[in-house]
Amino acid sequence: MNDTVSEANVSRFNAIADSWDDNPIRTALARGVAGAILERIAPTGEERAMEFGAGTGLVTALLAPRLGRVLAVDSAGGMLDVLRDKAAGLGLDNIEVREADLSRDMPAGPFDLVFSSMTLHHIQDVAGLLARLAGVLAPGGRIAVADLETEDGTFHGDTPGVAHQGFDPAVVAEWLAGAGFEEVQVAPAHVVHKTGADDAAHDYPVFLATARLPRKGVGDK
Repeated sequence: MNDTVSEANVSRFNAIADSWDDNPIRTALARGVAGAILERIAPTGEERAMEFGAGTGLVTALLAPRLGRVLAVDSAGGMLDVLRDKAAGLGLDNIEVREADLSRDMPAGPFDLVFSSMTLHHIQDVAGLLARLAGVLAPGGRIAVADLETEDGTFHGDTPGVAHQGFDPAVVAEWLAGAGFEEVQVAPAHVVHKTGADDAAHDYPVFLATARLPRKGVGDK
């Protein structure tokens, strides 16, 4: 993420953090993505997980009861303040919150699962980020990332801090394979129904891409 995009995102999300969860479109999206991740990943309950771009924890709060521990990372401290209160209110004591920009401060791991929802379109170098995330996953660790399919720019309009107008899911699959992942799968996860920046009603498809690191490195037996 370049400095301009990063600063725009932090400023915007800090300003709207307290009202973020009030939008039923966002809560429905979180339920759709969390459900798709649970269906695809089928966690055992022991996973060490990280969500990047966790925001107020709409997805983290839904997945945490099915995971061992979750490190929720975001660059906007205001969003994480909401997440801390939410986790405390729900009695989710397996969530750790960390304010960080992964382009500068990548947690060491190792993690069994890394996931995100609607974060990639804020990242300039997505392929580079996926490669760095592969470096903090344990052997056999999995990644699950959900985001918009390519859209016409009406989803965000002129909202600052947006680096991509969605993605071709096939390209995301190529990036994952290029980062060393295998078992790459991309499938629909949710459809966002909302009025776009052009004041017209739109259906915006959201995909979930999942993949796994090899369980053994090259030359291992």
